[in-house]
Amino acid sequence: MKKPDIVKQVSDISGLTQTDVNSAIKALVKVIQDNLKKGETISLSGLGSFRAKARKARQGRNPKTGDVIPVPAGKKVSFKPTTTLRKIIQ
Repeated sequence: MKKPDIVKQVSDISGLTQTDVNSAIKALVKVIQDNLKKGETISLSGLGSFRAKARKARQGRNPKTGDVIPVPAGKKVSFKPTTTLRKIIQ
């Protein structure tokens, strides 16, 4: 499912225009991005929580040549679904 499909379904359920729903989704994504950048955890009831996690530097391998290459430390986004969401998809 892609963003236009989500916009259409939310519009149909909520009665809002697709333009309003699209704007709300863009704003939500922006808020999540900004707060993850600050190191905040974002929790959405019924869905789950997003947070930025630190990743340590490590040694990786080039799959073609087998050469060892250093992979620098960085951050990744982690998502933990709620128990309710986990039960729904089971």
